[in-house]
Amino acid sequence: MTSESAPVEDNQSRVQAQLRGQVAILYALSQQYLFLPFAVLCMAVTLISHNSQLWIVGAPFVLLIFATIGASRLKRSYDNRTNDDDPEYWARRFTVYSAMTGIIWGLGAVVWFVPGSFPAQAYLVLAYLGMTATEFVARSAYRPAYLVHGATSLGPLIALLIMQGELYAQMTAILMFCFIGVLYRYADTIAALLDESILLRHDNAQLILRLSQEKQVAEKTRDTAKENERSKSTFISNISHEIRTPLTAILGMAQLLEHSGLEKVQRDHVKVLLEAGRGLKILLDDIIALAQQDDQLPSTLSEEGCDGGQAARTVARLMQPNAWEKRLRLSINIVSGLPRTAADPRLVRRVLLKLVGNAIKFTERGNIEIAIEAGVDDAGNPTVQFRVTDTGPGIPGHLIETIFDPFAKADNSYARRYNGAGVGLAVAKQIVETMGGKIGVESEPGSGASFWFTLPALAQTKTDEPDVTESGTPPSGLSILALVPDSAMSTSLEHLLSPFGNRVTVATDLAEAARTTVRGRFSLIIANGAGVDALAALPGQHTPILALVGACERQPDGANTVLRWPASPAALYSAISAAMRDASKEHVITEHLSDETIDAAIDAKTFAELEKSLGLKTLIDILQSYLATAEDLATALTAAQDKQEWAEAGRLAQDFAGSAGGLGLAALASAARLLARNARVGSEPANLIHAADDVLAEHRRASEALRRLYTELAA
Repeated sequence: MTSESAPVEDNQSRVQAQLRGQVAILYALSQQYLFLPFAVLCMAVTLISHNSQLWIVGAPFVLLIFATIGASRLKRSYDNRTNDDDPEYWARRFTVYSAMTGIIWGLGAVVWFVPGSFPAQAYLVLAYLGMTATEFVARSAYRPAYLVHGATSLGPLIALLIMQGELYAQMTAILMFCFIGVLYRYADTIAALLDESILLRHDNAQLILRLSQEKQVAEKTRDTAKENERSKSTFISNISHEIRTPLTAILGMAQLLEHSGLEKVQRDHVKVLLEAGRGLKILLDDIIALAQQDDQLPSTLSEEGCDGGQAARTVARLMQPNAWEKRLRLSINIVSGLPRTAADPRLVRRVLLKLVGNAIKFTERGNIEIAIEAGVDDAGNPTVQFRVTDTGPGIPGHLIETIFDPFAKADNSYARRYNGAGVGLAVAKQIVETMGGKIGVESEPGSGASFWFTLPALAQTKTDEPDVTESGTPPSGLSILALVPDSAMSTSLEHLLSPFGNRVTVATDLAEAARTTVRGRFSLIIANGAGVDALAALPGQHTPILALVGACERQPDGANTVLRWPASPAALYSAISAAMRDASKEHVITEHLSDETIDAAIDAKTFAELEKSLGLKTLIDILQSYLATAEDLATALTAAQDKQEWAEAGRLAQDFAGSAGGLGLAALASAARLLARNARVGSEPANLIHAADDVLAEHRRASEALRRLYTELAA
C-alpha cells in the first residue's frame, strides 16, 4: 500500500462508517404504528364532514397497516443481517419503503380531502403537518428518505388546496410549503449533528483499535527486551563462571610454581605467565562490569558515606609494590578537614585502583600522586575531588574526548605495548556517574596526565557516637554477647572486659549469634557494623547494642550507640555506659508489658522481617534448634508435673520463658513466666497444674504455627 492510497482508503472507510451509522438510526426509529392515530382522526373528520363510503375512506388506513407490517419485517431483516452487508443496499430499501408510505399518505390526502369545507381542510392540514414533522425527525439521519417521503405525502395535499381557489386555502398551501422548508432545514441540522456523532464514534473506535494494536506491539517489544536481558544476564553469568574458574586454577598453579625451587629462567617464564593471567582476569572483570552496567552496583548514597582519605591510603598500600617494582614514587596529598563523600567506600576504592593502576602501567619514570581536596559544584553544593597525576607520556588532545568510551585507547602503539583493551576507564566512568559524580582528564603529550573525579559530599551532621573521655569507668557484672568475626578484636574485648567481672560470650558469625540470643539473656550485645541491623531485627530483641565500625563503614540503624574501632579502653567503657543508658527506658517498658494483652502464638510479620534480615536458611537453623530445645523442655515439664515436682517445673518454666522470649513468642513466654512465679511463691497444686497445662498448650500452639509457617520444619 502506497502512502498516497492510505488516506484515500481511510476516507472511504469514514464514508462507509457514516452511511452505516445513518442506516442504523433509520431502522432504529422505524416504528410506523405510532402514526396510525393520525390516520384514524383523518378518517373520522372525513366521515363526519362528507358522506363518503366507509370502504373508500378506510382504504388508505388499511394500506398503512400493511405498510406497518412491512416495516416490522424490514427491520427484522436488517437486525438479522451480517456485518459485511452493504449499507447502501439497506439505505435504498428504506428509501423505497419511505416512498411507498409517502404515496399512501398522498392517496389518503386525496380520499380524506373535503372540498368546500375549510375547517375540515384545516384539520387535515394540521394532522398531516404533525405526521410529517414526526417522519422528518425519524428520517433526518438519511436525507433521501425524508425528502422522498415529504414530497409524496404533502405534495398532493398542497395541490388540492391550491386547486380550491379560495384565499384561505391558498394561504394554507403557502404556509405548508414554508413549513416544509423549515422542516428541511431543521432535519439538515439534525443530520449534520448525527453525522458528526457517527464519525466521532467511528474515529474513537479506530483510535482504540490502533492503541490496542500498538499496546500489543509494545508489550511484545517489552517481552522481547526482557528476554534479551535475561539471556544477556545468563550469558554473563556463564562467562563469569566458565572462564574465571579455570583462570583462577591457572593463576593458583602459577603462584605455586613461582614459589617452588625453579631455576631463574623458569621463574621468569612463570612470572610472565602470572602477569598475563592477571591482566586477563582484570580485563574479564572490566568487560563483565561494563556489560552488567548498573545491575550489580550497590547503593552509593548512605548516611555515613566514605572517608576519602582512608580510601586513598588503602589504595596506596595496595599499589605500592607495583610502583616500587617500576622504581616509581607513589605519594598521597590530602587536605585537612576533608568532608566525607556520599558514596560506597568499595566503589571509591575501585575507581582509584583503576586510575592508579593505569598511571603505574603507563609511567616509566617519575612519580604518581593521589590528591584529595574539598570543592563545590556548579550549584554550590559541597564536593570531594580525587585526582591521580602521573609523569607518563600524556594523551593527545584529539583523543581526550573518547578516552572514557568503551574499548577506546589513547594510542595504538601503547595499546600494543601494554596489551590494554580500553575498558578500565569506561568502567570507572560508569561507577562515578552511578554515584552522582563526574570524571575527566587533563593532559598534554609529553607532560603526563591528571585524571580526576568529583563526588558529592555529605552534610556535616552530628553522629550518634558517644562523648568519651579517658576517665571512663569499667562496667562490671554484665553478660555480654560479642559478634566479632575478627579474632584479634574478640581477644581485645575479652582482655578489656573480663577482669572486671563481666562475662563475654563470643559468636563468630550471625547465625551463631542469633542462636545464642535465643538460649540466653544478655545485658549488652557488641557487634561489628555488618551484623547490627540483623540482630536488632530479631523478634523480642530488646538488648542494647553497641556497634563497632571502621573508618569507612556506614553507621548501622539498629545500634543504640556507635563506636569507631579501634578505640581506647576508656572510650569503650564510656560507649558501653552510653548504650546501657540509651536502652534503660525501653527495658523498663518491656518488663511491664501485660501478659493478658498477648494472644497470638507467633507474629508472622515479625518472622518475615527476621527471614529478610537473616536469610531463610539461617532462620530455619535457629528455629530447628529452638524446637528441639522446646520439645526437651516440654517432656521434662510433663514429667515434673506428673510427679508434682513444682520446684523443677518452675526452673523448666524459666528456661521456657527465656527460649520463647528470645524468639518473640510472647504468649508462650508469658505463660511460662506465670508458672515460674506460681512455683516460686508456692501456689496451690491446682493452680500449678493449670499453669503447667497452659505452658504445654502454648508450646504446642506455637510449634504448630511455626511448622505451618515454615514447611521445612515439618520434616
